[in-house]
Amino acid sequence: MQGPIREVAHDSAPDGATAYVGGTPSIFADLNDAMERDYSVVFPAAGLVIMLILAVLLRSLVAPWYLMAAVGLGFAATLGATVIVFQHIQGDAGLIFMLPIYIYLFVTALGTDYNILMIARLREEAREGRDPRSAAAEAVKHAGPTIAAAGVILAGTFASLMLSGNTLFMSMGFALSPGIIIAAFVMSMFFTPAPTALIGHAAWWPGHGDEKSD
Repeated sequence: MQGPIREVAHDSAPDGATAYVGGTPSIFADLNDAMERDYSVVFPAAGLVIMLILAVLLRSLVAPWYLMAAVGLGFAATLGATVIVFQHIQGDAGLIFMLPIYIYLFVTALGTDYNILMIARLREEAREGRDPRSAAAEAVKHAGPTIAAAGVILAGTFASLMLSGNTLFMSMGFALSPGIIIAAFVMSMFFTPAPTALIGHAAWWPGHGDEKSD
């Protein structure tokens, strides 16, 4: 980061000499710059790859859009809750700059896994000849307990980070725990099956993977 301190150091260096600013603050400043650049690259790149995987897996160009919307809403809700608790309630000046990328990677990865598990089961139920609403209900009935158990276990595991006493680990533990709960209980078990049931057969366009198998 070319901040005021580095500019002054560079301007004050004798001719033919190069001035360097070191130490922990400088390291974190460089990391912050790198992370800001990664936010503009990693986020859209990961989202595009996940959408392509969903499109190939489901043979649909419609379902991946609202599945990714569910993951994005889960990320936004997680980050927002963390900001409210640590900045507005606890009174911290801000969150460590690395936290959003950790939330994105964990919540996006786990949320996508849960969504795939749910919608794959929903497709199986549809292939049995059930209408979209019945297929969604059966999918929640059968896949829901597995997703719920996995979410509770992982959320509890990450929550243990709040006992570390380290600011980064405490904020990560708090952020990832509700993030996983939201991904499992809200997005996967409600946001994923509900639009699929409402959109119906069109959700599987153009592959129509919900057609009853012979």
